Amino acid sequence: MTGSTRGPRGADAITAELRQAVVDGVYPPGHRLVQEELADRFGVSRIPLREAIRTLVGEGLLRSEPGRGTFVTVLDLAEIDEIYDLRRLIEPSFAEHVTERVSRRDIARFAAMADDMDRVAETGAVAWSRTNLAFHLDMYRLSRLPLRYETISRLYHRLEPYSRYYVHGTGAYERVQCEHRAMVQALADGDVEELARQIVLHIDGGQRGLHAAWENSSPSFQSYWAEPAR
Repeated sequence: MTGSTRGPRGADAITAELRQAVVDGVYPPGHRLVQEELADRFGVSRIPLREAIRTLVGEGLLRSEPGRGTFVTVLDLAEIDEIYDLRRLIEPSFAEHVTERVSRRDIARFAAMADDMDRVAETGAVAWSRTNLAFHLDMYRLSRLPLRYETISRLYHRLEPYSRYYVHGTGAYERVQCEHRAMVQALADGDVEELARQIVLHIDGGQRGLHAAWENSSPSFQSYWAEPAR
């Protein structure tokens, strides 16, 4: 990923790429970002890079400390629980709007995503997690509720490194996939209440599982990302 093979890109493109790198664990929680290294990695000048960093600081994915630099945000367990609490308040409210607007093509696409996630042994953890994130955010995007979607998207991105640590570190695929399949079926049936119920079950299961993973192991997230991002 070097600048020699890329044309000029603006701050929005760099923001998306840097966000993805953080979410993928290329830069794990607590990692100090060095602008010279980032400029070389993404093949850009400092100006769009600084804009991208400011945007991600505003989203809470990064934090800047005067005199020390910019770091990937580290969450403690109380902050993680607050994110889950907010998700529990917001996500079920998407169910009615998504069910009203989902098409057969959308349902087929979500089913295909679930099929892809069944092949985690072949595709790897990074590909699985990218598909999982897209599954949820693509579904909620159908609601056409942009402010609500922006809020939940930011929460997902902040939680993602920890969610990945839990899911891949404990092999929680069976539970997660069962709930994904149930969501797809609820969409196919046009069942708003069942979709909302499955969303809450999914959040509850994730929170319980992450708590257990946190309590039973040292939260040294850098050791988790042994698989290089693709």
